[in-house]
Order: sequence, then C-alpha cells, then structure tokens
Amino acid sequence: MISFPDDRLTKKAYGRILKNARNIKNCSQEKLAQESNLGRRTIVDIETGNTVPKPVYRESFARILSNPILEYFPQYSIEQFPHRLKIRFQHENEAGKHFLNGLQQKDLDSFREVFTLYQMASYQKDGVLMLLLDEYLHTRIMNAHPDKPTRILVERYRQDYIEFFKIWIPQLNLNIALGQHPIHIDMFQAILEQNKDKLTQAIHAHLIHSLNDIKRIINVLETD
Repeated sequence: MISFPDDRLTKKAYGRILKNARNIKNCSQEKLAQESNLGRRTIVDIETGNTVPKPVYRESFARILSNPILEYFPQYSIEQFPHRLKIRFQHENEAGKHFLNGLQQKDLDSFREVFTLYQMASYQKDGVLMLLLDEYLHTRIMNAHPDKPTRILVERYRQDYIEFFKIWIPQLNLNIALGQHPIHIDMFQAILEQNKDKLTQAIHAHLIHSLNDIKRIINVLETD
C-alpha cells in the first residue's frame, strides 16, 4: 500500500479533495462516515487536514464516491510536484526530438486533423475535448522516447498531475485546457512545421505554466 506523506500541505490537499468529491456526489459527512465505518468527527478531521486517513479508508472513500484519486493520492508530497514536473518535461523534450525525426506524411496528416479538432474545441471552449486532444498530443510525443521505463514514469507523473488538477478546477476556477491553449497551439504548429526549436520552446512554456499553477494551489493551502 502507498504510504501517506506526513506533511501539512498534503494533508490539507487531501482534505479538500475529499470534501469536493463528496459534494459532487451529494454525499453528506454522516453518510460517508456510516458507509466507511467511521465517525462523522473523523471525516471532519480528515477534511480539515488534521487526520491522516489509513489506506483502507482511502480505498473506501474512492469506492463510495467513485473517485480513484481518493485512494492513490497522495503518492508523494504536494511539494514534490514541481520537481516531478521538471523531470516530466525534461524527458518529454528529449522524446520530442525523436518524435520529429520519425514523422512520416501520414503522421503529419493525422496531426493536421487533430489540430483542426483542437482549434474547433478551443473556439467552442470545450475544455473536456481540449483536454482529451491535449493528452493525445503528449502521449504521441512521449511514446517516441526510446526508453520504456522512462515512458512509464512520465505517463504516471502526467496522469497524477491531470487528475489532481481536475479536483481544483471548480474550487479555484482553474481550467487546464483553456489556460494552456496557446501552448498547445504552438506545440501542434511546431510538429506540423517539424521545428525542433519551436517544440522545445513550447514544452518549456508548458513547464513554466504548470509550475505557476502548482504555486497557486500551494498558496491557497498555506493561507486557508
């Protein structure tokens, strides 16, 4: 089982995630406590970041509220997100070079179609579709990395980041897809132009944007 990092911000983050997931499911603290075989006071303490939920209870919360992040978050301290983001984008930048070198005409045609879909979704402010196309873009790039363990590592880091931020969108008015729209436009264009320098610049901009979002969440947790 994954252990729970013993730091204040991570505990507070988990509490906010649990409360948000519970509200989405219209599940009261009393009902969650009853179905988890806990007291309501324990749920209150977890949501306020005072109590660390044991793995068995995280598993129960995930099942009851149909939200898997409640079981596996946190796999590490929230304060480690910046370090892991840097690792992720360092490897993605390396993968991007391999990706561009291996592009064929059929790949360019495919990306041109996806880019058109992305522009349409952006115009309609369809964040869900934009996020799906964003994931497609990053997955295609990273799959070109020659080292399989690195590909697996980066995919895990990327999914953790996405799932974590989905929780904060309704609370902090964060929208990953719309906020990163110009960056992904640049990434698509760099691929279609087969421009390595432009792709590297876009990936670096993505890192900076993501680090800033992490800072926003940490600031909220520190002042909450």
